[in-house]
Amino acid sequence: MTQTPNRDPLLDQIATALKYRGLNGAALALLEVGQPLAFIGSQFLWLAQPALAVLWPAAQVRQMAHLLEDPAAVRRLMDRLATDEAAV
Repeated sequence: MTQTPNRDPLLDQIATALKYRGLNGAALALLEVGQPLAFIGSQFLWLAQPALAVLWPAAQVRQMAHLLEDPAAVRRLMDRLATDEAAV
């Protein structure tokens, strides 16, 4: 899968939100441990999308599913979280 230009702003938004809540370290650890399961998580998001649309915009759920399907995007998110963690 090729990188789309709109994915990096999403990664920045996720990293900023996690940092704001003080969860970037926990999220980084969870991503490192669960990285092999990210694709399965994306498939769960696709399956649960109709139900999750009640809580989150459907476009946001789709973006997260696409992000989790792409191992390079997951790695870039981990790099952003690690950078933020080192800066704290």
